[in-house]
Amino acid sequence: MKRLVLLLAVAVAGSAGVASAQDSASLGAADHETTVRLQQIVDGVRSRGLPVEQIVAKVRYASLVAHAPTPKIVAVAQAVAQRLETARDALAPRATANEIDAGADAIGLGVTVNALRALRAASPNRPVTVPIGVLTQLVASRVPIAKATAIVTNLMRGGANDQQIADLGKDVNQDIALGRKPDAALEIRAQGLIPILAPSTANASTTMLGPTSASGKPKKP
Repeated sequence: MKRLVLLLAVAVAGSAGVASAQDSASLGAADHETTVRLQQIVDGVRSRGLPVEQIVAKVRYASLVAHAPTPKIVAVAQAVAQRLETARDALAPRATANEIDAGADAIGLGVTVNALRALRAASPNRPVTVPIGVLTQLVASRVPIAKATAIVTNLMRGGANDQQIADLGKDVNQDIALGRKPDAALEIRAQGLIPILAPSTANASTTMLGPTSASGKPKKP
């Protein structure tokens, strides 16, 4: 199986025609049926203009780390191919390879197609790779998808740049590690970011974030 994964990696590194020839030359020494099936998946993804590196990485993990059986490895490749296609559609009309990769990872970790569409709508003319990554991190940290999506997109509309959004994700992770609840950590960090955004949009962002349990004053008994 290690040799099968190596063959697939070599296939991705070259052009489609050279890769197929390289695979075919070694089929007798590997699992012929599985190698052919994986190559078909990779070639199909490439022919649709999608990045294929993520498929190789996931197949390598399933084989060399998880020691998954052959049918599972093929299923993994098929699932990644589908997520790449779904991510590109959600991030249309001008999704980059990096955005598609990030979107596919996000979908695999529970981020919804509607959330990806919301990020694209918030930034139609700029890459959203970083916001996708931060949103994925927040969801993986158990922040509710709706809240994470709303806050990240509102900050993007408010003028937050990639570095500020990346720092937000890092700070939230640190707060969670210190014992703060994920959604409360996000609320507090987002509120702290709003004052340094463009004045013309900061007030709008504050309104869109709405009242939060983390930022409000304690109620009197």
